[in-house]
Amino acid sequence: MEYYIDSGNLTKIKELINWLPIDGVTINPSLVSLERKRLFSLIEEILTVCDGRVHVQVLANSEKDIIEETLKLHSFSERIIVKIPVSKVGLAAIKKIDTEEIDITATAVFGVSQALAAAKCGAKYIAPYVSRLDKIEQSGVKLVEEIKKTIDAAGYSSKIIAASIKNANQVKELLKLGIESITLSPEILVQAHTHFLTDKAIEMFEEDWLREYNTLSIEADLKS
Repeated sequence: MEYYIDSGNLTKIKELINWLPIDGVTINPSLVSLERKRLFSLIEEILTVCDGRVHVQVLANSEKDIIEETLKLHSFSERIIVKIPVSKVGLAAIKKIDTEEIDITATAVFGVSQALAAAKCGAKYIAPYVSRLDKIEQSGVKLVEEIKKTIDAAGYSSKIIAASIKNANQVKELLKLGIESITLSPEILVQAHTHFLTDKAIEMFEEDWLREYNTLSIEADLKS
């Protein structure tokens, strides 16, 4: 299982990398715009603080320009995985890109057929959007399950990277499916990996210790 931080905020990325086993970062045009930095400057900063790979999305909306932007991003760093939405022109571009040389994430996936087409075109990652389907009374988790079953049955090696996740319960359900990777906002990463009962247990251990010992230290003396 690969864990990605879905954010371009350097402060939050550093904080999370400090305590979680993070494999990389994912950004999209919306997340980049929040940071108010030039794209390649932001990418360079992320690559500096994160040892993993960075999924970066193209902006172009023509096949030719998508391919051109993909080549520019790949030439900037081989640690970049290029994200391309699965529109008609996006799939056409993925089909023509050398996916043996350049890793592609097929993003904004909302259907099994889109996912299968992207896998067949050579995408390394398939990024279904979970919560956006839930908003229109469909199950994003169910879509991920269907995509995984379909891709596995067809024998493609594309990995699923579940995206657009809005609560810890979705994280739990997705992990139970055995998907290969997941990208989460900083807030959901914290929510999914902390628990108030853990904090309560630590408080209890400390209280019990301090009833018998002078200080909160493994070398403390007993109280007289």
